[in-house]
Amino acid sequence: MALLTLLGAAWTFNGLSLTSDPSGRSLGLNVGMLPSWHTWDYRISGLFVLFFLGLGPLICVAAVLVDASEAAVYVALVGLMTIGWVVWQIVVLDIDAPRAQVPLTLLGVALTVLAIGEFRARARDRSRR
Repeated sequence: MALLTLLGAAWTFNGLSLTSDPSGRSLGLNVGMLPSWHTWDYRISGLFVLFFLGLGPLICVAAVLVDASEAAVYVALVGLMTIGWVVWQIVVLDIDAPRAQVPLTLLGVALTVLAIGEFRARARDRSRR
């Protein structure tokens, strides 16, 4: 839950920053970093980050807290979306930021592995019944 909370809070902040300041300056970015085919600012990326990568993990925290039956699925999706976002940055947006991308990738892998562990534990519990 700590990983999800940290991830959700950080990305909610980043998403709000990018949508309120689409130039990216508030996060040390500039529009010149975007590929030529991308939109003219960070507003659309900021909305994606805010809703899917920011609020998504926070909703997962709530699902884990209430022990929702599908919480592990949502945690795995957040982990995979985190990895996917890093891959998108590197391959499509041509952003080279290893100090951010390496920890995010490790966090995505950790969330996915933890979710798989939860799947397996629930499957064992069901098979014992």
